[in-house]
Amino acid sequence: MKLSQILYKQHIGRMTRRHWYVHGKKTPHDLRSEKVLTSKGVQIIDSKEILKPKRTEFFDFKKVNFLRKVPIPKDQNHPDWHDRPCLVYEDHELLVQGLAQAQQITKTVVFENVLPANVEALTEQLNLPQETDTLVQRIIENSVIFDAHQELLPKLKDPSRPAWNFPRQMGITDQRKISNLSKKLIQLCDCLSGPQVASTRSIIENALLCYPFEKEFDQLMFTLTMDVVLMSEKPLKPAGQVKKDHDSMTLPILYPMTPTVGMRKQNIYKLQNLYPLISGYHQKNIHTVFIYYDKTSVKNITELETEETQVFGRAMMKAFTAAASTARQKYGTDVKELPEPITVQCIQSDGKQFYFSVYQLNTLDIDGENGMKNYCWTLPKLNLYNVGGYENGKPVVEGYNPEVFRRILAFYKNN
Repeated sequence: MKLSQILYKQHIGRMTRRHWYVHGKKTPHDLRSEKVLTSKGVQIIDSKEILKPKRTEFFDFKKVNFLRKVPIPKDQNHPDWHDRPCLVYEDHELLVQGLAQAQQITKTVVFENVLPANVEALTEQLNLPQETDTLVQRIIENSVIFDAHQELLPKLKDPSRPAWNFPRQMGITDQRKISNLSKKLIQLCDCLSGPQVASTRSIIENALLCYPFEKEFDQLMFTLTMDVVLMSEKPLKPAGQVKKDHDSMTLPILYPMTPTVGMRKQNIYKLQNLYPLISGYHQKNIHTVFIYYDKTSVKNITELETEETQVFGRAMMKAFTAAASTARQKYGTDVKELPEPITVQCIQSDGKQFYFSVYQLNTLDIDGENGMKNYCWTLPKLNLYNVGGYENGKPVVEGYNPEVFRRILAFYKNN
């Protein structure tokens, strides 16, 4: 073992522990400074109160119940319970008898396969640029084929094999196709109409209308959503003159069924009149309503196939609700006899087939079959195109019908 030089040196670690030991047991000395300052009237405050102020609680947790609220039971103890049932009609419902039943409920006479003379004349007078049809076809391609949005499509069903499960597919939903197509066509109408017409129009999406009323001792309420509503500064002029010989125009007979057959009854409801705009807005008149018809959500309760008369009836019910809500907004909730008729144009579509109609509200006194009646002009369904999609990996649009866009533009320009 090698001997090294002895160094007489303090160990730094031992010195550190010694200092902690000595100063840890140090007792503070009373300097009598507090007593002297108190005698001179100086207020002494603890430093902890200044350096660490008390935190104020902005939220009282004791007053909050974090338990899940129990839903109110839908029985007679519900605050909106009424002993008198209400017959309701909503967006996803269809009338059993279709157009004939809608005529009985709204007391409306239908003029089939024709539109008012002013609309027909406006359609014939349209002078469109040559590239209009090309633009419309491009809109169809962008809305139906080239949209990059992908969602899980509804399940496919085969009536002959109801238990067979088809593979789920991804693609563009019908609701999105209809929405994109209608908005782009309205935008094209804006460009073709010029600023004089476009400045008097405005668009509201998903406008909720509610119209409660009584008909032959029954309480009814229509709660419907208008997918796109075209508003205007001036109301549309009456489409036709009100005939004085009211009894010559008859309504379809549903006997032995009542006009309200198939409508849902509810005891829990709240009667209210809803209109999308306040009365002081300058563009407060409903000009045209665009209705989306999605076969997956709008269907019969009985699961039977939808008939074309039911699609026409749905359009009439929505047009009547729009016109009646406008009447109550302008003339009050108790109005029955209107100072002047209210006209609303209606376009219903599933993205491929279009249904055009014009509704004229002459009266809100819709009890019985006698007296003044409301008018409705309808056209048979028109196909915008026959085939739209991919065939052998290629985008294809076939069977384009230019008459459909001419009708839409005529509705847009109609004053």
